[in-house]
Amino acid sequence: MDQDKLQLQLMRSYLDNTQITLQMAHYTKVGTNWRVSNMMTDVNRLYYIREGGGWIHIRGKDYYPEPGQLFLLPAGMRLSYAPENDNPLGKYWCHFSATVGDVNLFQMLDLPHWITVKDEPLLEKQFQQLLELHTDSSVTAPLRIKSILFEIISEYIEQSETQLHLAATSSTSKINIVLSYIERHLAEPITVEELAKLVHFHPNYFMHYFKSMMGLSPIVYINKKRLEKARRMLATTDLSISAVADKIGMELYYFSRIFKKQSGLSPSEYRKASGKAIFPEEEVLEQP
Repeated sequence: MDQDKLQLQLMRSYLDNTQITLQMAHYTKVGTNWRVSNMMTDVNRLYYIREGGGWIHIRGKDYYPEPGQLFLLPAGMRLSYAPENDNPLGKYWCHFSATVGDVNLFQMLDLPHWITVKDEPLLEKQFQQLLELHTDSSVTAPLRIKSILFEIISEYIEQSETQLHLAATSSTSKINIVLSYIERHLAEPITVEELAKLVHFHPNYFMHYFKSMMGLSPIVYINKKRLEKARRMLATTDLSISAVADKIGMELYYFSRIFKKQSGLSPSEYRKASGKAIFPEEEVLEQP
């Protein structure tokens, strides 16, 4: 697997395991008191600029927000901002958490701090929905909020694709090594001990570290990645079920059993549902 594809797989893994929660949302036309200096922010912030201007300083750079821009200001960074006195800033904004395990998603992905919004009416509608749902007591409001936030962040990431990288920080470098190794060796037996050796951790500490970073134990994560690869092969290739099992490092019987447990379908049934032909001998191989 070349480096670009590997980076893409790692980023997909992070996004697949992301948990997101809205903390606050509003529209504000700021006054002269909208100013802080070198504040350590403990929440992720989205600012959708609708009118006016101002000044934002983060990561050693100055930014001058304009209408039509969407700013992403991650938690854990020092932040300064102030308004333009003669042209007050009007913005939709929200505070939210986005975590993979115990780690902020935006410590793992390196993104630009702002983008130019492509579809302004859509984003305005999404923020208006967030404002309404934030005070909505209906049972489905939390799901709708998560859905909208994921849509906004997905669009932000897609528009940032040419500038998107895995963040090179001490908190992510070790997990990137481990996840890269897993991606390259899915067809082979992988033990917790060998993964721990990659980053010079004791196996017991490594298991705690991995779960804190990914929200899953190493074995659960590995099986999840293997089954994702199996589903892709079943849907897009004519490999036999036994060949698919070999390519993800599983015995055929165990693969068939765990696949059905996770998806509700046997591998043959899944292939049929995806539009691929079933080889008659595969149905025999899958019988318990």
